[in-house]
Amino acid sequence: MTHKRRLWQIFLSFSLISIVFISIIVFYTVNSSKRLIKEIYFDELQIKAQVVARLIEPKIKKDEFDKINKELNQLFFDLDSYVTVILPDGSVIADTRKDPSLLDNHSDRPEIREALAGHIGHNIRYSYSVEKELLYLALPLFSEGQVIAVVRTSMPYQQAYQIFSTLQYQIILFLLLGFLIILIVFFFIASRLNRPLAEIANSLDCAAAGQLNVRLPDYSSIELHRISTSFNQLIEKLESQIQVISEQKNQQQAIFQSMTEGIVAINRDEQIIAFNRAAAEILGIEEQIKGREVHEVVRNSQLLKVFDQTLQTQQLIEEEIIFRDEPLRYIQAHGSCLKDDTGKIIGAMVVLSDITKIKRLEEIRKDFVANVSHEIRTPLTSIQGFVETLLEGALSDKETAERFLNIIHTQAKRLNSIIEDLMVLASLEQKEQRAGFKFSEENLIDVLQNAIQICQAQAERKKIKLLLSCDENLKFKMNPSLLEQAVVNLITNAIRYSPENTEVMIDAEVKENEVEIKVIDQGIGIPREYHDRIFERFYRVDKARSRKLGGTGLGLSIVKHIVQVHNGRVAIESKVGKGSTLVIYLPLN
Repeated sequence: MTHKRRLWQIFLSFSLISIVFISIIVFYTVNSSKRLIKEIYFDELQIKAQVVARLIEPKIKKDEFDKINKELNQLFFDLDSYVTVILPDGSVIADTRKDPSLLDNHSDRPEIREALAGHIGHNIRYSYSVEKELLYLALPLFSEGQVIAVVRTSMPYQQAYQIFSTLQYQIILFLLLGFLIILIVFFFIASRLNRPLAEIANSLDCAAAGQLNVRLPDYSSIELHRISTSFNQLIEKLESQIQVISEQKNQQQAIFQSMTEGIVAINRDEQIIAFNRAAAEILGIEEQIKGREVHEVVRNSQLLKVFDQTLQTQQLIEEEIIFRDEPLRYIQAHGSCLKDDTGKIIGAMVVLSDITKIKRLEEIRKDFVANVSHEIRTPLTSIQGFVETLLEGALSDKETAERFLNIIHTQAKRLNSIIEDLMVLASLEQKEQRAGFKFSEENLIDVLQNAIQICQAQAERKKIKLLLSCDENLKFKMNPSLLEQAVVNLITNAIRYSPENTEVMIDAEVKENEVEIKVIDQGIGIPREYHDRIFERFYRVDKARSRKLGGTGLGLSIVKHIVQVHNGRVAIESKVGKGSTLVIYLPLN
């Protein structure tokens, strides 16, 4: 780059010198040409004036002014020059342009004053009488040493100016062409001499900037050839080493960014020096935080305490941190010191593991164990109690025994329903079992009508109308028996929690390549805080009311797993006192 700049500096310097030199030549040539052309035209006017002076001198002496005017008008009638004869007092006695009597006194004209003083007068000025710019030459006519008259000849300055302009244009054009040719030749020669050095300099600049794809050509000069060969070998080695380093760095960065654990590293000044994508997601950070202090970015006091303790104690720190924003999250933080090659501590690193799902699963497992124990123990306790009562003598009372046996039968059926639902859930959760489900293209309205027919008797007992809205031609791949079971569970649930003389709407439609199946009731509704948990096994919003109304507590959990088998999802929209809408979303294709 330096050589190229130097080349342009030399070229521009030469150009400026050439421009100055050419300008001087142009200025001198143009002015000389202008002066020469004026002299030529003034000489021509002087010759004409001398001819006129010889012609009119005898008549001037005889005061034959009218003859002079007449002869001059005849002589210069069709010529492009003008002649005026002026007496010493400034009066005009002859003029080839106008009647002399109409012309004013000319004694104040510059060229006339000069001629009356005994010199040949020259002037270029605008003539108001002919409305042109004219060249004037005034020649004094002497008699016995006294000026007896002045012969003034003139011609339009435009003629001389046109010749001068043409000549000036040709001179400038010739000099500019010459200047351009000189510049081109000089630039070509300078480029030839400077190109190898410029190429070497540019290659070095590119290599310094990290562009390692540059190579120098082979030069005919021995010295330049050695330089180019050494440079190319050096670049190839450097490129190979950088490629290895870059690959290692990319691999490390890919591993670092792909980790599910969040990593945040800080230096001794508590400035963030590294963080990965998982850390940004856990901390809820979107902007670039590298270089900022950790206290500006992290708002959780427990996590900040981990950073501080790690730097201060220089020991491994482990802490379970709770992020209380919505949704509630549990993060396991592991803090350790960063050390350089000499063992000096240069900062701290904290690894963040999101254990919210683990905590959630533990909670679900605990609830499940407690619920399943309770759900199974309740009918078993009831059965055991009534059996013991019968064994103690209640069998002799036929009416009491029959009532007890009906209760035992009801509880046994309830226990059997729980076990069957648990087996259904177990089969749905098995990946091998999921893969074994058969899917075929079926008409959705048939599935929905079958589900309504199954639930019709339950609805009639509560005087609830079951309404259906579905396109008769809506078909897609499904497992009809599983989907029917899911819809039956939703309708059963809607009937169970709806008051008498209400409606349950089953609506199916296609939206954005998805099939939406809605079951809408006018029941008691579900508070917002329970929406995320109603699809868990045995989870009940109102446990006492739910058991009184019947059901195993597994219906919605079965719905969720059936929908997942279809690669879909299930959602709820509900407000307390305004009913609930449970929606199944299934992919159309």
